[in-house]
Amino acid sequence: MNKNFINAEIRANDNSKENRTVEFVISTNDKDRHGTVLNMANWDLTNYNLNGIVGYNHEVYGSTNPDLILGIGKAHLEGEGDDAQLIGEVTFETEDVNPLADKIFKKVMNGTLKATSVGFQPISQNGKIGEERNGTFYFYGQELLEFSIVNIPSNPKAVKRSAEELALFNREIKEPKEPEVDKEAIDRVKVKEKVLFLKTKKLK
Repeated sequence: MNKNFINAEIRANDNSKENRTVEFVISTNDKDRHGTVLNMANWDLTNYNLNGIVGYNHEVYGSTNPDLILGIGKAHLEGEGDDAQLIGEVTFETEDVNPLADKIFKKVMNGTLKATSVGFQPISQNGKIGEERNGTFYFYGQELLEFSIVNIPSNPKAVKRSAEELALFNREIKEPKEPEVDKEAIDRVKVKEKVLFLKTKKLK
């Protein structure tokens, strides 16, 4: 699972406190501080919108604590070209259902928590998930798995290193090599053919 952190633009409105639903700009096609760019024109949101969840600090993977899922999520794209944005929406669970979700909701509304992060699976094309150009790694496309409200993004260098490793992996993908020739086997065949030829010639 890959992560992309941005300081989210929170789209709270007059009804947000009542319906507990808040929108965020969770991804753009701008270069992030980890040196990667997500492709806004190739987001796969199908599975996410069938069962969308919003987590806290990406702790939804393998956790047995259901309260780390803050609420139901939806996602859609807005704009085109350089103005394209991925919009995430979360309806926070109520305090009686999930006290943590209620606390995070209040901190979001208070402006204390502003950062979000998308968890995604890269989409590959011809065995590659992206390409590096001028020190920036460009993903070909992404499937959204979840997005999370986060305190502080993880170590930027660690994420950057992961992107560099992906780029290196892509560079190492080559066309299938020709199968290696077993020269000893060929030599054995040649010897057998020569013996057979001599025997046939002797019979004549």
